[in-house]
Amino acid sequence: MHATIDSTALAAALKTSVAPTNTPHPTLTHALVRAEGESLILETTDSATYMRHTLPCKVHTPGEALLRVALLRPIAAAPGDVVLRDDGRVSRGRSNFRVPASDVSAWPAEREEAWQRVDIDPVILAAAIKSAGYAADDDTMYTNVRGLHIHGGLVWGSDGISLSYADIGYTGPSITIPDGQVPRVVPMLQEGAVIEIGNVNHDVAGVLRVTAGEQQLSVRLLGAKATDIRAIAKGASYCAVHSAIKRDVLLAAVKRFLPFASILGESKAKGLPVMILAMVGGELYLADRAEENREVISEAVLTAGPDFRAALDPRRLISALMAVDSNVIALHAPQKGKGMASWMLYEDQGDAESTAHLIGQMNI
Repeated sequence: MHATIDSTALAAALKTSVAPTNTPHPTLTHALVRAEGESLILETTDSATYMRHTLPCKVHTPGEALLRVALLRPIAAAPGDVVLRDDGRVSRGRSNFRVPASDVSAWPAEREEAWQRVDIDPVILAAAIKSAGYAADDDTMYTNVRGLHIHGGLVWGSDGISLSYADIGYTGPSITIPDGQVPRVVPMLQEGAVIEIGNVNHDVAGVLRVTAGEQQLSVRLLGAKATDIRAIAKGASYCAVHSAIKRDVLLAAVKRFLPFASILGESKAKGLPVMILAMVGGELYLADRAEENREVISEAVLTAGPDFRAALDPRRLISALMAVDSNVIALHAPQKGKGMASWMLYEDQGDAESTAHLIGQMNI
């Protein structure tokens, strides 16, 4: 292989490399570089994810090579044409480098799949994922909610205590994206992107592939059948009448109050933040568990619903407020004395059946 490519294009592709920096498999620290036609195909993997870039270049001799990503990055960081060779000799202008080349046969090629096109607008999907603010990681005790789910018409995420969902009308096989892969998938969901799934068994997809321009990302999915989240959401208990609250005012107040929201008498290692959120006679306030610290934010209230006083984790409220794309939210307080008592919030004038956030009440 012998090819010449612009360093700017090469550097941009290497920024989204999924090659691990620490791994017992040294081959994975490399990029598979393939020169053919008028293109250079750059592929990296961590064995669960594959990222490919098809870049314009001048091909002198077709072929492929395995070159170490950590050494290609500084070479591509400066302007100029980069010349790549399969023996590891790399040059940029008058500068010359030696990048160790590994045996191409050791590369873990992605398994061939019978890909199925997914009929979801990528921009709508990206917005729905961003609004679903919770995607439980592998550390959660609730194994059935791990990852970000696209199932039953909804995009939803939950960590077992908080839940958010957005209706996108999807009726295909269940797709569950691992929490750590969500930040890689969302930037790919651009206008015109093609979404595909593979390895579908029992109506559950095993692999997701997104192609956007010169980039292509393949992600191994979590294979468990998703929970019926609509049934869980309907089981939550909250007041029927909501209060209309200015989102930005409430968000800023909760962030300010966070240092006061610790459980009294316990260390930071043991304690969870607890905040009282209360409405009394149209006056909204935040308080710590003992109500020794209180911040009144009456200016946040546009329309006051019934009086309420209940506790929640302020971090969860911050996440939900940041995910709502509206200046005004509808806030339903937990229903007293009921099982699964939860806070519910969504865009004011919006449809709670389509997009909403549920936060479990904390008992104090």
